[in-house]
Amino acid sequence: ARFYAALIGEVDDVTRRARLFDPATTELARAEESSGPDRVLVVGTRFGLGYMLHGSASPFLSPGSFGHPGRGGALGFADPETGVAFGYVTNGFRKTVTADPRAQALVRAVRTSLGTDG
Repeated sequence: ARFYAALIGEVDDVTRRARLFDPATTELARAEESSGPDRVLVVGTRFGLGYMLHGSASPFLSPGSFGHPGRGGALGFADPETGVAFGYVTNGFRKTVTADPRAQALVRAVRTSLGTDG
């Protein structure tokens, strides 16, 4: 979550404030560059430059979110509109790569807490 937070804003550090992407780079990361059937994941995906985009294979917080799910249930993303960065890892490995139900339950809870679940 801290990595994704540093992509969309400043993150406090003991000695400095850091931001990894300037706003223009953030826009490139979340602008759709490709979409369609993914030959590796065997599902339809959408990608910006280096990151998956919100969609059925990778449901993040909102359409402007970008990040990536991981094998076994992990999920990380940033949502520039809300300023939310999200990271979830698990030691309960599942065979899925995308849309793990455990991570998605947490994403729904974040949406609800923000009042954006409608």
